[in-house]
Amino acid sequence: MPRPATTSTSKTMSTFTRGPSGRLDGSSGQEWSAPSQNRQLTVMFADLVGSTTLLEEQGPEAFSDLLRVYHNLCTEATRAQGGIVANYLGDGVISYFGYPRGMEDDPLRAVQAAWTILQNLKQMSGKSAGFTLAARIGIATGRVLIHEKPGDHYGENVVGACLNKAARLQALALENTAIVCGATRKLVGKAFEFEDLGQQSLKGFERPEAVYRIKPRRRKGLSRFEALRGERRTPLVGRAEELALLRKMMAQASDGGGGAAVLVGEPGIGKSRLIDTLRHDEAQESVRYLSLQCSPIHQFSALHPVKDYLDWVSGVNADDPPETRRDKLRRLFQSAWQANEEQTAVLMDVVASSGPGQEANADIGILLKRRLAFQILSRKVFSTAMPGRPLFLVFEDVHWIDPTSAEFLENLVRNAPDHAAVVLATTRPEGPFADRLNTFGEVVQLDRLSDAEAVELAKAAGRAAGLDGKALQAIVEKSDGVPLFIEEYALMLAESFGARQGTGETELRSIPLTLGGLVQNKLDRLNPHAQKVARIGAAVGRVFDLRLVRSLSELGKDAFDKALDALETADIAHRDAGMGSSRAASFKHALVQDAVYASLSTAERRRLHGAVVDAMLSEEDGRRLSAEVLAKHLLEAGRNAESAEWRLAAAMAAAGEGSAAEALAHITQGLAAIESVPEGPERDRVELRLRAIEGPTLMVTRGPGSPAFGAAQARALTLLRGQDNPDNLIPVIYNTALHAWACGRLADADATTDEIFDILEAEPSDGAFLAAHTMRGLVAWHRGDNAEALAHLSATVERYDPELHREFYTRFLKEFGVFGRFYLGLTHTVMGETEAGARLARSALDIAKLVKRPHAFGFGLLANFVTAILRDDVPTAARYSEESLEFSGRQGFPEFAAMSLVCQGWVKVRRGQTEAGIRQMEEGAQLWAITGFENWQAFFATLLSDAYVAVGRLDDATVLLDRHDERVARFGEAQFEPLLARSRAMLLSAGGDRQGAARSLRVAEDRARRNKATLWVRG
Repeated sequence: MPRPATTSTSKTMSTFTRGPSGRLDGSSGQEWSAPSQNRQLTVMFADLVGSTTLLEEQGPEAFSDLLRVYHNLCTEATRAQGGIVANYLGDGVISYFGYPRGMEDDPLRAVQAAWTILQNLKQMSGKSAGFTLAARIGIATGRVLIHEKPGDHYGENVVGACLNKAARLQALALENTAIVCGATRKLVGKAFEFEDLGQQSLKGFERPEAVYRIKPRRRKGLSRFEALRGERRTPLVGRAEELALLRKMMAQASDGGGGAAVLVGEPGIGKSRLIDTLRHDEAQESVRYLSLQCSPIHQFSALHPVKDYLDWVSGVNADDPPETRRDKLRRLFQSAWQANEEQTAVLMDVVASSGPGQEANADIGILLKRRLAFQILSRKVFSTAMPGRPLFLVFEDVHWIDPTSAEFLENLVRNAPDHAAVVLATTRPEGPFADRLNTFGEVVQLDRLSDAEAVELAKAAGRAAGLDGKALQAIVEKSDGVPLFIEEYALMLAESFGARQGTGETELRSIPLTLGGLVQNKLDRLNPHAQKVARIGAAVGRVFDLRLVRSLSELGKDAFDKALDALETADIAHRDAGMGSSRAASFKHALVQDAVYASLSTAERRRLHGAVVDAMLSEEDGRRLSAEVLAKHLLEAGRNAESAEWRLAAAMAAAGEGSAAEALAHITQGLAAIESVPEGPERDRVELRLRAIEGPTLMVTRGPGSPAFGAAQARALTLLRGQDNPDNLIPVIYNTALHAWACGRLADADATTDEIFDILEAEPSDGAFLAAHTMRGLVAWHRGDNAEALAHLSATVERYDPELHREFYTRFLKEFGVFGRFYLGLTHTVMGETEAGARLARSALDIAKLVKRPHAFGFGLLANFVTAILRDDVPTAARYSEESLEFSGRQGFPEFAAMSLVCQGWVKVRRGQTEAGIRQMEEGAQLWAITGFENWQAFFATLLSDAYVAVGRLDDATVLLDRHDERVARFGEAQFEPLLARSRAMLLSAGGDRQGAARSLRVAEDRARRNKATLWVRG
C-alpha cells in the first residue's frame, strides 16, 4: 500500500523528561518527571464564618490561636480521609481528594471530611466560653488538569472548573452547613442523606447547577459504578440455567446436531466468564475450541477477526512484508487445508489481497469470490467437527463487528445445524444487531445476580482476605448484582486489609465504585516507571506492542521488565503470547485502558499519539502498517489532514478488495477528520482526493443516478475548479458528467465533457482522451446523433489498450474498452449494421474477461443482450440476459439486474408468455427507476407498451406512451423517438384509428432518418 505523505517532527516525539544520562532505567537513579495529568478531583472549600467579628471580639493574638485551631481541625479531617490541604487562604482552607493518590471513593471521602469538620466545630463551640466557631463548606467534583512541577506535593498548579464551583457553593452555604454539586451527590449515592436545594445560579457559570445540602449520614449504603469488562477465574455463580442450556447444545452437537446462540449482556455481566467455564468443563474435554475476536478499532476492516486468526494459525509475524504473509497463507491453504489452485486463488483474493491485483478469475467478481471463500472457510471450520468431538466456535464482541465478518458469521450460523458444532456470539445490548439478535441463533440474556449469589461470588473472589460479614454486606450493597463489580470490590477490600485482623470501618464505608477511581487508585500505587508504561500503552491501544512502548518510554530493559511486572501484579495489564515475532501486552479490560487513557491531559494524548505514529512510520521500525490504525493515531494527535490521507489509503485498499461498505466508512471518517482543518488549499486538496474516491464508490454501490453520487461529484467538481493541477483529477469531471447523463441532463453532461476536452487540448493524455470521447459518444447516442456517436466511440475503441490502460479502472471505475465497445455496438446496430454491432458486443465481453473486472463483465453481458433485442434476436437475448441476471444478483449491481429483468420479460413476450413477460418487464422498469437512471426508460416503455397492446391493455399503453413522449421531449433522449412513434402507431391501429397510425408511422420514419437510425427505417 502506498504511504500517504506524513509530516514527522521526529521519529519518536518523546513526551517525557530525560535525565542527564539521556535514558531512564533502573540503575540511573533518575525519577520520571510526570507530564500534566487529566484526572478526576473532588475539591472542598471550607471558610470560617464571622472571622472579622471574631477578630474584633477576641483581638489579634486570641484570633490567631483560634485560626490555628480551625486550620488544624480542617487539616486533620482532610488527612483522615486521604486528602491533602492544597492551600490556606486566610480563614479559608482548600482541600483535594483524588490527588496525589486517587481512591475509588474520593467524593465520599470529601463529604465525610466536611461532615467531620462541621461536627467538630459544633463540639468545640459547645465547650468554649463566649464564642462560637462555624464554617461554610462547598464541595465540587470534576476533571482537572494538573501541571506538576518538581517539589510540588500539593497540586499548586491545578486548572479546572470544579475549583471555582466549590468556592461558589461555599458562598451559598448557611452557617455550619456543607453544600455539594450534582456530580458529587451522584457519586456519593446513598451513603449520606441530602436535601435538594434545586437549581442555583453560580457566578461565572452559564448554566444553573443542581445543589444539595448534606444531612446526617445513613448507616446503609448503596451505589452503582461503571461496568468493567473481563473475566476472573472464580467459580461461576448464578448461571446454572444458562450453563445448562449451552451444555445441552454441546451435547446435541456431540450427537451430530449443531446449533447457534448469542450471549447478550452489559459489560462486566459475565459473558466471557460463562464461556470460560464451558471451555474448562471436564465433560467438554473432547471439544475443539475456536475463538474469533472483533475489535473496536477495526470495525471498518473487512474480515478482521478472520484475517487475524488466519495470520496467527499460519505463523504470520507483525513485521512480515506483504509477500511473506501471502506465502505463509498460501502454504496454509494448500499444504494444511489441501485446497486446490482455484480455491487457493479465491481465498488469497479475499483474505490476503494486497491491492487491486486478483489471482482468481475476476469474471465472478469480488462478491461471489467472498461467498465462495465463505464456503471454503466454513467447510474448513466445520471439517473438524464430528460426532463425539464437536466444535465450539465463539465470535466475541460482535457489537464491534465489521460488515463483511457479520455476513460470514451469519453464514456460519445458518450452516451450524448441519454439523457437530455450536456457534456462539457474544455482544452488548447495543450495536448493529440490537434489533435482530436472533439472527445469530437462540438469544441468551444474562441478568444481574441476586444478593445471595453476590455473597457467594464475593466470598470466592476475596477468600484470601477472609472477608467478614460486614465486608460482604458492603459488597452486596455496592455491586448492584454485576459479577465484575463484585469481584473487583472484593479484591480491593482484600488488598486493603488482607494483612490485618477483621475489617476496619474505613474499608466498609458505603463507597461509590467507579472504574475511573478504581483504576486511578491502582495507578497511583505504582512506581513512576510502571505508570509511564501504562499511560503509553493506553495511547497505543488495548493490545500494545512492547517493543514500541519500550522505545517510547526510554527505559532500560531491566526497568521496563520491572514496570511490566508491576502492571501484572496490579492486574492492570498482562503480557500476551505475542503479536507475531514481537512480544505484546494487553490491558485486562478494554475499559481499564479507557480509564488509564482518561488520566492523560489533552496535550499529553496528542504528543503520545504523535510519538506512536511517528515510531510506526520510522524506517527503523519494520512492522506492517495498518492504514486504519495510523489514521486513528494521527487523528488523536491532532494531525487531521494526515489522518484523512491514511483514511483515503484504507478506503482505496478496501475498494480494491471489493469491500465497498468498508471503503465508504473510511471515506466518511476521513471527511470528518478534515472538518477541523483550517480552510485553505491544503484542506481542499485532501477533501478533493476523498471525494474523488467517494463518488465512484457510491456509483458502484448505488448506481450512477444516485443522489448521493451526484452530491459527492458536485462537491468534488467545486473543489476541482479551485485546483491548479487537473490532470490527475479528470475522473472527477468524467464522473460528474456521468451522473448528469444518468439523470437525463444531457446538456449538463455535454457541458462538463467540454472541460475534459479543454484539458485534453492543453495537456494531451490517454486518460483525458478516453474519458472525453467516451462521454461525448454516449451522450450523442442518447440524443440520437448517431453519426457523432460513431466518430467519438470509434476514437475510444481505437485508442484503448487493455494492458496500457489497465490502471485507469482504479481511477474511473470504468473500463473504457468495454464501455466504448458496448455503445459503439449499439450505434452500428441502430444504423443498420447489425453484424458489426454483434461483433463489437462479443468483443466487449472478450475484453471484460481479459481485464477481469466484475463491473466491466456486466457491461459485456449488457452489450450482447441489448443489441440482440434491437435486432430481434430472441435466443441471444435470452442467453445473455439470463446469465446477466444471475451475475448481477451475485455481484449486487442493481442497474444490470433491472435491465436483465426487462430483457427476460421481453423474451417471454416474444415466446408467447405475454402476461408473465409483462410482469417481469414492469419489475425491471421499476427497479431501473429506483436506481435514479432516467435514460433508457423510454426504450423500456416501448417494449412494455407493445406487450400491453398485444393483450388489449390499450389504456395502460396510452398512459405509458404519453408519459414517455413527455420525458423524451424534456430530457432530449431523441434516440428512442422513432420507437415511441412506432409503438404509438401500433396502439392507434389496435384502437381502430388507422389514419392516426399512419401519421405516427411517418413520424417514426422521419425521425429515424434524421437520426440515421436505418434499423428503424427498414422496420
